[in-house]
Amino acid sequence: RARLARYGEALAFSRGEQWLGRSRRGEPRLTCNYARTLLRKVAAYVFPAPATFTVPAGGGDGTGEAVANRVERVLADLVAELDLARLDVELCVEAAVLGDAALKVTWEAAAGRPAVAPVDPATLVVAAAADDPRRLLRVSQLYGLTGEGVAALLGRAGEAAGRGVVAHEPFALPDFAAARLPDAGRTYAVAEHWTAERWRVEVAGQTVRDEPNPYGWIPYVLVANNPRPHEVWGESDLVDLYDVCRELNARLSALSRVLEVSGSPIAVLENVDGSEGISVGPGAKWELPEGARAYLLDLLSGGGVGLHVQYVDLLYRSLHDLAETPRTAFGDSGRDLSGAALEVEIQPLVQKVGRKRRAWDAFHRERNARLLDLLERFGGLELGGLRRTTTVWPSVLPSDREGAIRQAAALVAAGIHSRRTAVAALGGEDPAGEMARVLEEARAFDGVGSG
Repeated sequence: RARLARYGEALAFSRGEQWLGRSRRGEPRLTCNYARTLLRKVAAYVFPAPATFTVPAGGGDGTGEAVANRVERVLADLVAELDLARLDVELCVEAAVLGDAALKVTWEAAAGRPAVAPVDPATLVVAAAADDPRRLLRVSQLYGLTGEGVAALLGRAGEAAGRGVVAHEPFALPDFAAARLPDAGRTYAVAEHWTAERWRVEVAGQTVRDEPNPYGWIPYVLVANNPRPHEVWGESDLVDLYDVCRELNARLSALSRVLEVSGSPIAVLENVDGSEGISVGPGAKWELPEGARAYLLDLLSGGGVGLHVQYVDLLYRSLHDLAETPRTAFGDSGRDLSGAALEVEIQPLVQKVGRKRRAWDAFHRERNARLLDLLERFGGLELGGLRRTTTVWPSVLPSDREGAIRQAAALVAAGIHSRRTAVAALGGEDPAGEMARVLEEARAFDGVGSG
């Protein structure tokens, strides 16, 4: 319950529901949703471009290298086909907001390929090993499905002409006993329970499927945002921003009110019994009794607005410090700095991105291992049993392409990196194929020269 309450609070806050209590009559309430902007900015730095993956060869012979190259191409094609690069960014934002994100990897027999679906972490309940919270022993997903969805989940057949409704097997629920098919207009509570050995499905509290796990592994992959070492679930990036964002909204609203009132002059009358016939406007004339005094109240005098602005600037700075996202990340440092000075100024963001990418490395390894396993076992592809992948991350900061190429060439010439590693580091999706094309061109030029 506490985790779901945290999810609800964080999600509402990211949507702009950042004020506490009910507003007073006439109270302006501005909401400057810096929190959501900062989280999206960090996600854009974590994934400035789609991540690519390399597959280490299984053996030292040439056949192992060839199989690894083929696996890389197959995985790259599948990632592009399933649009997983876009899903990575969406899950990165969700993990920053809620503290957790998840997806489900299964085999889609009709399409003949793996299916990757994002999962709301609020629908998941997990049981982890007592000695290792990162090792999940059981995952349950609780959600609602319409009758048609339930029928599809259970592999129902449609209606056969002249024979009524036909099912592949009798339906176990009393609700469906007469029609042998769930009511299409009704929503049923569905619970899936997965362990590495078994898969059990409950509909409306009754077990309708209980069979061996067809995959041999739990099909859910979790990514926790900044988890504690002994916790399964993570923590929202908004935790440190709640109070500052609320105070910033309150101060900006107060400043807005001051400026609004100052734009409508307030006439102050002294030693006057009534204000009949007194109006403020161009060309207005007042007749005041002897000893009376009239003047316009200037709310901007005395530097009061300046104090408001200074306090807002202080809150603004605190917000960027707590989010570890300097103003430089938005393209405006406010001063002229050298390239080295800019790197130092944006270093907190670079370190934060590095922490997040370590979690995403593990996420990609698990997701890709499941995808490759499905392709080989159910898709019939010969992948040599290779499952391990390494994520090749794009540079966090804008990089000098020419400098990166010169550095890669120097490493290859010195025998530190192979050409395949250099091509992968520069963003090539098919290092082996690129090398083959280079050699083919070289042979072609040699043939022309000899001719």
